[in-house]
Amino acid sequence: MKKESNVLSGVVTTTGRPSEQMVKRANDIAVKWKLPFIERNKKSIQKMIEQWNTTIFIVRTSGIEAHHRCGDQPFFFHPNAAMFRAKRLYRYGDDPIVSICNVEEGDVVVDATLGLGSDAQLASLATGEKGKVIGLESSPIVAHIVSEGLSTYESSFQPLNEAMRRIEVLHVNHLTWFQSQQTNSVDIVYFDPMFETEVEKSHGFDPIRHISSAQSLSLEVINEAKRIARKRVILKDHFKSLRFKTLGFHVDVRRSATYQFGIIDLEKSENNEK
Repeated sequence: MKKESNVLSGVVTTTGRPSEQMVKRANDIAVKWKLPFIERNKKSIQKMIEQWNTTIFIVRTSGIEAHHRCGDQPFFFHPNAAMFRAKRLYRYGDDPIVSICNVEEGDVVVDATLGLGSDAQLASLATGEKGKVIGLESSPIVAHIVSEGLSTYESSFQPLNEAMRRIEVLHVNHLTWFQSQQTNSVDIVYFDPMFETEVEKSHGFDPIRHISSAQSLSLEVINEAKRIARKRVILKDHFKSLRFKTLGFHVDVRRSATYQFGIIDLEKSENNEK
């Protein structure tokens, strides 16, 4: 499958019958993203894709959709399950990502494979105003759509809105970013890459598969993550994945679960060395 280049490309347009406000918003996005704005003129999305042979970004009242020339479904930002998880965490202090990462208030958390940012939202809720969550995303389409969504989406749960606004999204390769950081400069590094083994009957990630960037997880990547993290490096992956073993993660076994968490506990390792 051909992957998207590292530079954002495409054209920005509106819905078929846009308001003046939506036209202005689309023009603003085009300027911000350094892309051309094209008037819709009632053309279908498919016609525009055929004419321009590129990604069509449609600015709607609800957000921005990316229609990729190789995809059947548009890609757009939505908190999805993060909404329910956020309410549970806020009320009961319970979320698997927060627990397995051992996220505490004031921590600096790096989500090295941001995607839609669901886990980053929970991490941001847990770190609070004194903490920081940095999302790294190598796909230009995903990075721009999710960054815009996190900064503008209005959910019905205000603590989640505040948590979304605090996330810093960087369009960058995670290894490149790791190599530019000082040793022990963050608390937690979290990886949730696309599974090597696809989950049957799971179509929620179909829109993102065509626009994701290929980022391999290597020992070099993990060693750099271990260098910059003070507390833990976490890998979420399919239960059949060989990456846990080859990359040196201890698996926290969750019975009957499709995915598992691999843990490298740096605090424990440091205590053992002492």
